[in-house]
Amino acid sequence: MHVEKIMASPVKTIDKDQVVSVALDIMDKLGISAIPVTEGKKLIGLITEVDIFDKLGSARAGKLTPASIYVSSVMELNPKTITPSTDMFEAANLLYKRKERALPVVDNDEIVGIVTNTHFVKQCTDIDNLSVRDLRLEEPISLSPTDRVVHARQLMLAEDMPGLPVFEERKVIGLVTKKRLALGFAAFRREIPAKYQSTRLRDFLVMNIMTSTELTVTPDSTVAEAAELLLRPRQHLLPVMKKEIMENILIRRNLVDLVANRFKVNKKAD
Repeated sequence: MHVEKIMASPVKTIDKDQVVSVALDIMDKLGISAIPVTEGKKLIGLITEVDIFDKLGSARAGKLTPASIYVSSVMELNPKTITPSTDMFEAANLLYKRKERALPVVDNDEIVGIVTNTHFVKQCTDIDNLSVRDLRLEEPISLSPTDRVVHARQLMLAEDMPGLPVFEERKVIGLVTKKRLALGFAAFRREIPAKYQSTRLRDFLVMNIMTSTELTVTPDSTVAEAAELLLRPRQHLLPVMKKEIMENILIRRNLVDLVANRFKVNKKAD
């Protein structure tokens, strides 16, 4: 199957001279996490929610606000691209290696689509002969509601995670996702005067930005069941629970890995 059969098209783009606040507004309204960046009609970059929360959550951001940072200063320059005729399995392999970065689809120098983790999760909704335990999963990492948001940022960047589950009294109560971090830091930089930000960051807690969810899977859940849950809005990950213990985390990228391996189990480390 070729990429043109699964990609999102048409695709929303943004000019390099726009500001981050505009990019974030587009992402939030359209429910997307990456936007191709153009100069004129030419693709020159890609901006993601990870780029935004990384920039806005940094101590070096200083007095900068989302409305004062240009997309060109945050974006990935000259991103990897594919064509509509790229094989689906090849595209999945490329995307898996790119972590949380999408693949713009280009035909004759024109942006005709985009492929994200979600497009490959959709390919797994009929896989009921494999279970979650068969997948290559993520290590069990979690947050508590009283952890600082800056800690969540550091952890997600260090571990290349799209989000983390929030636990309270051994029960999952919510998620902190890359979108929530990007929106949270944007609001913080916009609303808190610069001279107070370093102090107020200590009181900026996970409970202030997390989304509510109690969704989990077990090692015995089928891939199809997990894929359906991961396609729900803002559900970028699922704690894998055995009784009351989180054994692993399942993220959309794990299913991209499954597609890249042609739906065959491959638990070997990278």
